[in-house]
Amino acid sequence: MPRNPVPVLILIASLIALVGAYAVFQTTVEQRLKGAHRVLVARSELKLTMTVRHTTGPIEEEDYAMSDIDGLSKSRYRALGRSGLQITIDERPRVTIEDGPNVAFFFQQAVLDGVWDLTNRPPRGDTRASYTVEVYQLDGNQHGSREFTFTDPHYWATTGGHQFHLTLAKGKPLPDLLTMTSTTLVEPRYEKIVEDFRTFGPQSFRDKIAAAQMRLKAHG
Repeated sequence: MPRNPVPVLILIASLIALVGAYAVFQTTVEQRLKGAHRVLVARSELKLTMTVRHTTGPIEEEDYAMSDIDGLSKSRYRALGRSGLQITIDERPRVTIEDGPNVAFFFQQAVLDGVWDLTNRPPRGDTRASYTVEVYQLDGNQHGSREFTFTDPHYWATTGGHQFHLTLAKGKPLPDLLTMTSTTLVEPRYEKIVEDFRTFGPQSFRDKIAAAQMRLKAHG
């Protein structure tokens, strides 16, 4: 009697299915490993600076600089006195949450407070100090940057002034020839960004900044 070929065919089909499943599994694992490797070797940079320039007083310029390079956070404060004295304070690198909020956390807060949205504003309010904020982000092959300058963040947060729009209406008799509308330019995020820079870091870092400012004022 001829042998039943069905069991042999089932065995062959099972072997083919196993080989196919293994190939799919191997491809998936390799893709995940490659993806994980790309994440590990991808460069990550966050840089945020705020420069404050004073036209009067003993302090001429202040720089708040924060950076996070591949997960390592650093903070620096530099102040230049009008007498020529310069003081630089470097905060120790922070990596873990136990070290305190790192620059990545600060960057996320700055994004929420509009660092990518704010633009240059004309000198208004107290113009004795001007603020220039710069932000840079690199994530793998993607990068972006922004810079904007403004004065008196409290003025923009509370007053802001008005922007007027004139519309020339055709066919309307005088005095309705011109229609004027206005837009309030109040923007509290300027003040919030400045506050973010000035309050970032542990109390020990802020105490050193306050001491440096007092020294420059006394020296000037």
